[in-house]
Amino acid sequence: MRKILTVWIVLMLVCTVRLIPAQNSHIDPSSVRVVSVENAPVIDGVLGETEWARRYDYLVFNAKGIIGDVQYTPTGGIQVTGTYVDTTTTYVKVMHDGLDLFIALDSDDKSVGKFGDSWEGDGLFMKIKDASGTAVEYKLFFNKSGTDPDIAFEMPGVYPNSGSGAAFKNAGTVVNDTTQVDSGYTAEMVIHLDQLGYTDPYAEVEVMINIFDPDNYYETDNPWKPTGSYYKQWWGSEWGSEFRTLKLADPPTRTAYATTGVITLDGQLNESFWVNAQSVDIGVDSELGTGGYYMQWGDTLNSYTDRSNATLKFMHNGTDLYIGLTSDDASVCKWSPGWEADGLFLWMTNYGMIPSSGERMEIKAMYFNGTEGSGITFQTSSAVPTGGAEGASYEPTGTVTQTETNGVDAGYSLEVVIHTADFGYQVGDTVMLSACVWDLDYGSVDAYQEHISDYAPNWWGTQWVDPNFEKYFMYRGVILSTSEAVDVDNEKTAVADRFELYPNYPNPFNPSTTISFSTPTSGKVRLDIYNILGQRIRTLINSELPSGYHRFEWNGLTENGLPAPTGLYLYKVNYGNNFKVAKMVLSK
Repeated sequence: MRKILTVWIVLMLVCTVRLIPAQNSHIDPSSVRVVSVENAPVIDGVLGETEWARRYDYLVFNAKGIIGDVQYTPTGGIQVTGTYVDTTTTYVKVMHDGLDLFIALDSDDKSVGKFGDSWEGDGLFMKIKDASGTAVEYKLFFNKSGTDPDIAFEMPGVYPNSGSGAAFKNAGTVVNDTTQVDSGYTAEMVIHLDQLGYTDPYAEVEVMINIFDPDNYYETDNPWKPTGSYYKQWWGSEWGSEFRTLKLADPPTRTAYATTGVITLDGQLNESFWVNAQSVDIGVDSELGTGGYYMQWGDTLNSYTDRSNATLKFMHNGTDLYIGLTSDDASVCKWSPGWEADGLFLWMTNYGMIPSSGERMEIKAMYFNGTEGSGITFQTSSAVPTGGAEGASYEPTGTVTQTETNGVDAGYSLEVVIHTADFGYQVGDTVMLSACVWDLDYGSVDAYQEHISDYAPNWWGTQWVDPNFEKYFMYRGVILSTSEAVDVDNEKTAVADRFELYPNYPNPFNPSTTISFSTPTSGKVRLDIYNILGQRIRTLINSELPSGYHRFEWNGLTENGLPAPTGLYLYKVNYGNNFKVAKMVLSK
């Protein structure tokens, strides 16, 4: 619970750099999460679909470096020639529909055209690694000759049918015309990732993106003429020596499998049906959540150390939707400067209806009570039917909420039951909801400090489901399936097409827990357990494994056969040249 600098320095050496990023993570992010679409856009360059107007993270290419809550500035840039007078801003947004990757450009460029008689022109030059790791090129740029030509879309010869692109020239824009001031352009393209060998709709795709901006050129001009100007800016690198990652995320639906088991509403998730439940991870480092907000992203004196992850699980018994949440949060508290608190904030809907701002339906299982050691307070707004939902929390040994004087917390878990029939749903329907997990660290009355405390809600769907703010596609669907759960081994063996580390179960645990991961090919695998000081205390496997889904149990004992004490632990899987790390809590 307290920030102990030396401990986290050790953890930084053990964990990946991704766990603790640069102070301002909005400058040259190592990755951007790619949200899913509700309806696939038409590739016409207009960007008229509501999908492009939603609120989500995107890149801003501008020489001055523009950043904001959802705006990220790229890696670097260079003035190729001349003086940069027209400091163009180009917004680059990315979405996906399964394995279709959509990329949009919105530029206010005042001089649209070629870089003289060279091959370059205004627009995008991109390299993307295919599923085998080979980089291939895509171009969407104004490099054609003549007066006012259309944009050119070029794709790699080895993947001749892998995409398409188009542009729309704003009124007043005339390409390759140096006699007047242009008013910018919009453009969009799609890359069919399945053509590049990808099979996982939630893969991580390595890219470099370069935005070209030559100004004041006609097609036959010498690129190096004294009156010309050419500036380019990139995310990753100029020509492909470095790459960044697009993380395909945000599944539009999850399945709540049917169970005849009755839940004991105690927050512990110890019913057997939870083992095979479908889930979505929500957190700053999650691979499936939609988005998040770290309020201190611009505070150079702050560092987001307790990067908590929560796993949201779904099952149902009839029309009763069971929602379980496990969190490895090491600082469970209320945000003492405001109303917010750790926990789950659900937004619910009636069947077939998306509520207006004033009719939103709130279900909150959050640590609002500032009293030391208190559990959640369960609240519903007046729009929720009376008795329409209920919930409870569980705080394992080691978690003392609302204080930072008792060491690192051991996380928490929640169970919520929504009686969806009260909202008009039946078995077989898709329940539309949005889930926001708040992670507020070192925010209790005895610990809050401006440059220490962290405020970081993360969500699946949207944070506020506010049509005036987030605008569109604000909810996600949970299907009340008529099918029972598929055994986790069978389900994950079938999709073991990438290296993946799954949340251990149970977590928190006592005395044992199961750690699962998948490997796409056979190879050397090592699975180690570390304590909070970064010391390896147990190796569970260090040998060749076949491709597929693997499961190993840790019985809570060290390499010497001694019981490990209560506390926070890390488990790390090395596979080839890659590794993944996650947290778990042993609670006795």
